[in-house]
Amino acid sequence: MPIIWDKLYYYQNLFKIMKTICITIIALSVILMNCYAQNVENKTDYFGSSKPNYKPELFGKGIISTQFNELNSSFSPDGNTFLYTIANNSYGNTFYTIFYSKRVNTKWSKPQITSFSGQYSYADPFFSPDGKRIYFISYRPIDKNMKEKNDFDIWFLSYEKGLFGQPQHLGENVNSDKNELYPTVSNNGNLYFSTENGTNGNDLMMSKLIKNVFDKPVSLGDSINTTATEYDAYIAPDENYIIFTSIGRKDGFGSGDLYISFKKEGKWTGVKNLGSNINSSLMDQCPAVSPDGKYFFFTSFREYDTYKFKNTNHIIALCVPDVIFFKQ
Repeated sequence: MPIIWDKLYYYQNLFKIMKTICITIIALSVILMNCYAQNVENKTDYFGSSKPNYKPELFGKGIISTQFNELNSSFSPDGNTFLYTIANNSYGNTFYTIFYSKRVNTKWSKPQITSFSGQYSYADPFFSPDGKRIYFISYRPIDKNMKEKNDFDIWFLSYEKGLFGQPQHLGENVNSDKNELYPTVSNNGNLYFSTENGTNGNDLMMSKLIKNVFDKPVSLGDSINTTATEYDAYIAPDENYIIFTSIGRKDGFGSGDLYISFKKEGKWTGVKNLGSNINSSLMDQCPAVSPDGKYFFFTSFREYDTYKFKNTNHIIALCVPDVIFFKQ
């Protein structure tokens, strides 16, 4: 009997040890799989680059940010399509073309010119929050029988099943004989953009979407618009904050800086410079936030060791969470 009990005790302990080993192996496998998945995600989400951190870094180095003149950035809500603009340096940065890249099976395609862009100047692409529309600006003629315009108007097209629709002019309620720039749209459909506003230079405007029609635009008011220049605004999907570029403010670091304002009780609060961690002595513009709200993108003239070209834009990225400028 004692021998039988000893064997039973031995096998019970052996079973416990094997169970512990199996659990440990499973746990380690899960950790390794998560690490692998995170590593794949890091490389595929951001064009081979590691995910942005709290220090501004070139975005998609060698793929998106190259020796050319890149600006703007807009991801589709599912994160699988990326739009941006390349300016033709030989034309004095006056001819713009919209490019795109798509992620298929964890791999990003080589950037290509969008099907609707190329013949005329196109820039400032922006995915609507639901991903069903793309807004942009262009010199293209309103009617095929007309000549190319001398100013940028806002256009849009449908985006369904990965296909670009036909460009449609946004109409005279929004567009004028002056430049309308950098359209961005909130969850409720309200349109934010900049346009020339008399002696104030460029100001930020908002056009409400009422019964699927954009109303006459109104100024965002004196708390944001000044006698300096305000343009290139990114509106938060819930309209809780707005980030924009301004030139000529006393607290600026250089040519153009990025600023933020929060909305409280339906009114925009005082404007805050995003600080020296983001702004430089050169032009910083074209703000955007990733659809998941985790990463901040902008365009800068600052030089990097890889691309030392004067007056050349590159797209910059950094992490949003806990960054001080998003704390009210």
